[in-house]
Order: sequence, then C-alpha cells, then structure tokens
Amino acid sequence: MRTQSRARDLVVAGIALAVAMSTAGAARAQSTITISMTAAPAAPRLQGPFTFAARATTPLVFSIPATGQTPLTFSATGLPAGLAIAAATGIISGTMPAAGSYPVAVTVSSTAGSAIATYTLVSGNTFALTPPAGWNSYDSFGASVTEQDMIDEATAVKTYLQPFGWNYVIIDYRWYEPGQPTDSNGRYLPATSKYPSATGSNGFKTLADRIHAIGLGFGIHIMRGVPRKSYDASNTIAGSTYTTRDAGNANDPCPWDTHMWGVRGDTAAGQAWYDSLFQQYAAWGIDYIKIDDMLNNTTRVYHQAEVDAIRRAIDKSGRSIVLSLSPGPDDPSWLPNSSSHLNGNANMWRVVNDFWDVGALTDLPGVFRAANTWQGVSGLSPGHWADLDMLPLGYLGPRNEWHTSAQTVFTRNEQVTIMSLWSMLPSPLMYGGNPARLSSDAWTVALLTNPEVMAVNQDVLGARGKRMAAGANEIWVRDLSGGRKAVAFFNRGTQDATMSATFSTIGVTGTPVVRDLWRRADVTGMTTGLSASVPGGAALMYTLSPAGTGTGGTGGATGGSGGGAGGSAGAGGRGGAAGSAGAGGAAGTSGSGGRGGSGGGAGTTGGGGAGGGGTGGAAGGTGGAGPGGAAGATAGLGGGSGSGGSSGSAGAAGSVGAGGGSGSTGGGAGAGAGGLGGTTTGAGGDSSTGSGCSCGVARGQDPQTFAPLVLVALAALRIRRRARLTPDA
Repeated sequence: MRTQSRARDLVVAGIALAVAMSTAGAARAQSTITISMTAAPAAPRLQGPFTFAARATTPLVFSIPATGQTPLTFSATGLPAGLAIAAATGIISGTMPAAGSYPVAVTVSSTAGSAIATYTLVSGNTFALTPPAGWNSYDSFGASVTEQDMIDEATAVKTYLQPFGWNYVIIDYRWYEPGQPTDSNGRYLPATSKYPSATGSNGFKTLADRIHAIGLGFGIHIMRGVPRKSYDASNTIAGSTYTTRDAGNANDPCPWDTHMWGVRGDTAAGQAWYDSLFQQYAAWGIDYIKIDDMLNNTTRVYHQAEVDAIRRAIDKSGRSIVLSLSPGPDDPSWLPNSSSHLNGNANMWRVVNDFWDVGALTDLPGVFRAANTWQGVSGLSPGHWADLDMLPLGYLGPRNEWHTSAQTVFTRNEQVTIMSLWSMLPSPLMYGGNPARLSSDAWTVALLTNPEVMAVNQDVLGARGKRMAAGANEIWVRDLSGGRKAVAFFNRGTQDATMSATFSTIGVTGTPVVRDLWRRADVTGMTTGLSASVPGGAALMYTLSPAGTGTGGTGGATGGSGGGAGGSAGAGGRGGAAGSAGAGGAAGTSGSGGRGGSGGGAGTTGGGGAGGGGTGGAAGGTGGAGPGGAAGATAGLGGGSGSGGSSGSAGAAGSVGAGGGSGSTGGGAGAGAGGLGGTTTGAGGDSSTGSGCSCGVARGQDPQTFAPLVLVALAALRIRRRARLTPDA
C-alpha cells in the first residue's frame, strides 16, 4: 500500500507539475506584435485629411500633408479667391470664401514622380470635420515648456508627423507662471521668463506667427473662469462696463486648481468676459483652445452655461478656433446625458480623466470603458468628437511631471492597442511624447505615421465605430467612405488568442478585399470571414473593401516608384499617373480605395499589353503600394474614385502587362500576411456577447508547454502502473 500511496502521490505531483508548467507556458504565450516599419517611398504621395474646414471670412492656414523625397513642389487648381498655396511648402493660406464646399485639386511633384488628389475645402459653421491631430506639450514638459521648446518641437512635428496629417501644436497649462501677469482688463498674459517675445500686449502673437509659418495650427490651454487676482482687483472687462467681479463667481471654484473662479456664463457680465477673452486669443492668432475644469469629476457637473458663453464668444471672434473641453470624468456614465449639447457646441470633449502610462487617473481598462460607453451614443456628427486624451507614447520628457522622463512604459502591444482604439472610436490624436526624439525612435515613428491607420482615423465619412463583441476580446467595426469598413480585433487578455468574425456579421456581403493595416499587406484566403491570432494585449486592424475596388492605397501617385498602374514598370507607369488623376486618385494615399477613376484609362495607356489589366487594373495595381485608400475615400470629395483606389489588392491590375510587376507591389507586398487568420477555429465560431457578432476566440497555446507536460504525465502513469504490478512489502 505504501508503494501505491507513493505512486498516487507521484501522480498527483505530476499533475500539479503539469498544471504549473501549463500555467507558466501560458504566461509565456504572449507574443509581441510586429508592425510595418517601411518608410514612405521616394515617390510623392498625398495624405489625409482630405477635407478641411473653417468659418467664412476667417483666416486659414492649412498645410497639405505629403510624403516623398524632398524637395517637393505643390500646386493647386480650384482654390477660391482669397486663398493661395505656397509652391515650396504646400501651405494654403488666406481668407476663407463664402459658405460652401470647394474641391481643390492639389499636385505634388519631385524628381521621383508626382501625385494628384482632390481636397475639399468647406466654408461654414462646422470645422474639425475629421478628428484634430497634433502634439500637446504636457506629457513631455508639464508647465515648464518655453518658447524655444515650442519652436523646436513644432519643427520636429513638421518633419516627422505633419506629412501624415498631424496639424497642431498646443501649449498646455500654466503658461502664465511664474508671476501670473495680466493686462489692464484682467486677462492672463504669457510669462516672459518662458516666452520672451510676449512683451506688452503682444501675448502669443509672435510665437503663433512662427508656428503658422512652419505650417501648423497653434493652440493653448486655459482654465475655465476668471483669474482670482483679477476678480479681487475688479478689473474692467475690455469692451464693456462690467467688471471681473461682476462676471466671476467665488462660490464656483475648480476643485484642484486655485488660480480661477468660475464665471456666470448666463449673465451679460459673464458673456462680456468670454467675449473679451476670445477677442484677445483671436488677435494672438490662436487656432485651438483646450479649456480645463469644464467637466467636474467631483460634482459631476458639466458647466453648460459657460460652454454656451464660450461658443458665442468664439463665433464672434472672427477666427475659426477649435474648442476642446477637459478633463473627462472618472465614471463615464453621466456625461452622455449632455451629448446633444456637447455635439452642438464643442469640437471635442474628454471622456476620460488624465490618461498616462504610469499612475493614470484613468488607466487603459478605464479608457475601454469610456470608449464602450460613447460608441453607443447616437446623434454625434462630424466636427464633434469624444476625446480619449493625449497619447503618452514615445519618449516622455525631458521634464515629465508624473514620473522620471523616459520612454513610455506601455508595451508595444499596448501601444498598438491605443492607436487602434483611438482610430476606431474615433478620437482626436494628440501625441504627448517628445517629437524631437523621433529622429532616433523608428518604432514610434512607424506607430504614429502608419498611413493606413491614420486614414481610418481621418476618414472623411466621420462615422463612429461600434463594438460588435465584448469581453476579454473585443471586436469593433467602423463604416468608412467608399463603402468600406474598418475592423479591429482587441485582445485584452495576457495570452495570444485566435479571434474570428464572419463577414455577414460584420455587415459585408460577398467576399471583400481584406487589408491588414498594421502590417500594411493584403490578406488572402479569407473567404467567409476574418480570423487571426492576436497577441495578448494587442490589436489588429483591417479594412474590408468591396470586391473589385481594391484596397486603394496611397500609391495612386502618378507613376513614381510603382505607385501608378504598374508604377515604374515601363509603359504601365505613366498609366498610373493618369490613375492618380482621378480626383483623389493618387490620394489613394489614404484612398478610400475607390475605383481607379480616371486611373483606369490610364492603365490602358500604360500599354500593359495585358489588356485585362486595362483600365481599372493598372490604376489599381499601382495603388496597392499604399495603405488602404482611405483617400480615395474622400469619396465624394475626390470624385469618389480615388485612383489609387483600384489599387492595392486590386492586384488584377498587377496583371497589366508591363505594369504587372509593379501592380502587385501595389497590394503592398506580403499579401501573404493573410496567414494571419489561418489558425483559427473557423470564421464563424461561437457567438460572442457582442451585438450579434459571430466570433470565435481560442487561447493561443505555447507548443513548448506540451512536451514536458506529456512527459510528466507519462512518467506518472508508468509509476502508477508499476505500483499495480509490484506486490506489497
């Protein structure tokens, strides 16, 4: 019996060891995601956003986003009177025309080729028609950012980020420290110890002019209310007979800042205060205002009366100023009650508290809770965006206020998840890391400038993403222009998992063209649905384009390095050029992957003897090079048929004779990425807890776990067998 007992103990021990090893194996079964690190090609490509807007008769500065071998030369046709484009920089500036929509055909060229796309200028009362994207100083500098810092960082933004659609730089809080200088009307002025050009009443004007000359919009952070020192001084409000004491409310403090008192926004004095404030900011050349303490976490109060006063003040200021409200709530459940008012008055509003990589007031699971709350809110329209806060990615320093300046502590998997969620909601993109450090940070550059992911965030349709499956593994779907869809798989667990969803539950009929956005490659072999192994804590993103339209791709660029139909491939090359011609074609860049537009014909010209490649083909194949044409996207904007459109997977184009080889490059090499889905339990697996999305999720297994586990089990069984054969002593 002792032998049997010993054998039984060994069996139990063996099972325990096997379980322990299995658990350890599971802990190791978390792979690190890989993303495309491919730099932009030498051939010029035009990027999104493909629509920009401002109020009629107000000043405009908009820099056309474009990549390619420099120097680049820009030209435009269709610009309304009062606006002009600088050939050397691509900066469109001047005064906005009367209300209306104006298609502008932009061409960019260099010794490596040329590209053409249609951008739509919208003059009216709504702007920020795609989520604002830029850089905010807080995560890297706190309250210490200086004038020279801003110039240096703006220059870096222009170099690394603006070519992909990042258009703003923002000074965050306490720019009036030290000293809190004010003018005679009680309004804060920049501290000259940090901003030496801000002398007298000049304020930020000199710095704003410098930023505009770089080609970026300029913004600042302010606190809600009137400075307490001005309230005590009872200064006369500029342009009125009211005083700061008339406007202020000493019973309405900010719960975490002692600089300000709230303002009685529903009084004439309160309106006069905000009118004077925004007249000052307009004179300085401010394009973006982030107003803090508008959404009170302590009392769950949305300061609606002050938002009303601020909205009226901006409308009277003579400048198109983006209005951003901050901070967001810890509990996301109450703010949607004000969604209609927010949508009617703010361009963006925070839906989370401060999101950092360390010690966050809202952590990443909290961000998912907020995103899941707001994806269910109806009635939101383009120009009005739920804001998931700044992106604490890259190098956070040199003067980070919440931890030692260093590279973000988010894993690469988490970083991809963050960029994917912000793009699917979609949320504004405000980079918090140090742009000047991007010169030595290839990973972060690739993360922030993936043109296909950016094209989803900046898609001109402006539709909101929807969560189709919830739980540890979330599936999100978002409608895009050109009849396309974006799909994201979020693995919120710590182990790799196989995730799948049928095309029918995603809302797609037939077999679409599938594009893996983070790998920037076409996916083949998925005929009934998406299926992929998603690394633990990471995300994958796809676009699904109607069959025959291709993924489009930024490649629509005329000719160039294979961007056009068949690109550099001989005759087909020039065909591509034509392709891009399709208003928005080349723009396939973020191309909605629309059809090859005029590019088609171009293909033929390519002489790609293959006839078949003919029109649409050539154009198509070409584009592939680029990301899923959100550009063509500009759907209506770019003539609905972004030439690069057909491109991408429209490998068909590839077949076009001479352009053939080039064409397939269009697909974006590595179409094989399709391998992704290979693994799963089938595209239509189990039904998830989402809103009817059929999806299957299977935990990834570490193959190395099984061999030791099996050996232990066999050894235990052998001991047990021997025990049965050995007589008791």
